[in-house]
Amino acid sequence: MKLSQQTWAWSICGLLLLATMLNYMDRQALAVTLPTLKANYNLTESRVGMLEGCFGFSFAFGSILFGWLADRWGPRLLYPFILAGWSLAGVATAAAGQPEWMSGLEGPGDEPGTGVYRWLLICRVALGMCEAGHWPCALLTVRAILTAKDRPLGNGILQSGASIGAISVPIYIELADRAGQSWEFAFWSIGLLGLMWVPAWFLLVGRRELKVARTDAPPIPEAESTPQAWLHLIRRTLVLGIMVGTLVISWQFLRAWLGLFLQDYHGYSKELTRGLMSGYFIAADVGCLLAGFYVTRMTARGWSVDASRKSGYFIFALLTACGALVPFAGNNWPMIVLLFVAAAGILGLHPFYYALAQEISVKRMGVLSGTLAAFGWIVSSLSQIYLGQHIEATKSYQLGLVIVGLVPMLGLLALLTLWPREPRQTVASERIPQEST
Repeated sequence: MKLSQQTWAWSICGLLLLATMLNYMDRQALAVTLPTLKANYNLTESRVGMLEGCFGFSFAFGSILFGWLADRWGPRLLYPFILAGWSLAGVATAAAGQPEWMSGLEGPGDEPGTGVYRWLLICRVALGMCEAGHWPCALLTVRAILTAKDRPLGNGILQSGASIGAISVPIYIELADRAGQSWEFAFWSIGLLGLMWVPAWFLLVGRRELKVARTDAPPIPEAESTPQAWLHLIRRTLVLGIMVGTLVISWQFLRAWLGLFLQDYHGYSKELTRGLMSGYFIAADVGCLLAGFYVTRMTARGWSVDASRKSGYFIFALLTACGALVPFAGNNWPMIVLLFVAAAGILGLHPFYYALAQEISVKRMGVLSGTLAAFGWIVSSLSQIYLGQHIEATKSYQLGLVIVGLVPMLGLLALLTLWPREPRQTVASERIPQEST
């Protein structure tokens, strides 16, 4: 069937949304089942922090590796390879429920649950490394099929898959529980769903190479090896590093700890906790899509793309700051409302970051975006390990929530003060020519 260029491009964005959804379903299955695993396998807060920290370190390594490969190979073949990899890692996680297998990972003097903990650690490392490849492949794809004014919306659609996946997992696991399935079911069944995405990708993409057209160049041409060009590149990289570090710290803390915060710390029931987790990610998804529509709307009114992005980042950073008020809002609906507003703010900041990262370099966008992601995940992983130990020692989430709300302000400050001014002319108004398929 022949598709118009526009229909084909937005269909690809829909497929990217599904990939992000599967990415987060595999990742978030652990967060939803943590209360069960904590009770059954002695999974303490320190161990949870180490699992998330090692996941992040492997994600950092995978970001650089697959970013480099994406620049050289392109996403057409690499993307399905890494998606199959993280799906198989999710399937393997279910083996933690087999005591006869886990006993081989324990020593005579080990604490109870050590075998399960070690297996989960292995699977999370494999999952993190493969999942990291999703982002350079997805960003290169969006960069190749959409123009600058459409990319925030395309990125919003892409990123919204994260919250859709996170929304789906608590509901999916709750239904599985009611059907008499054990906790392992979520891991292997979601992994199998991921493997079904691969043929859909080849069906839609076909034999096309998704390469960025050189006519859609960044504002500072890479061919100009002038001191000014290098200064602009350094300033942009510095700003993006600060932005991604703060975003990953905020988003990943609540993504990983929200279930324990609600069920263990506040004493909510398992059913209510899962419902609120879905609500949290629904709010995040709304914020993510609104961020993309905001830029589209402001540019239609005559604002420059640069001004639209900066003002949008300011608005969503203020929404994120509501997270710092959560520890002081009690244990009822005001706390939940603040969590939901913060969710919309945190995920809403991501499309702005992605749009800026997509313009830092045409030739090396994969490796540069991967390196930036690696930096963000290293910072986040160190914070996860530290905060896990802090929560276990103090039985308090206050410090983590204050950090969640306020740290993105550093990214806003960097964007407003250090990001180079954009030239008046825009060179990214043309869509990249493609054949219809």
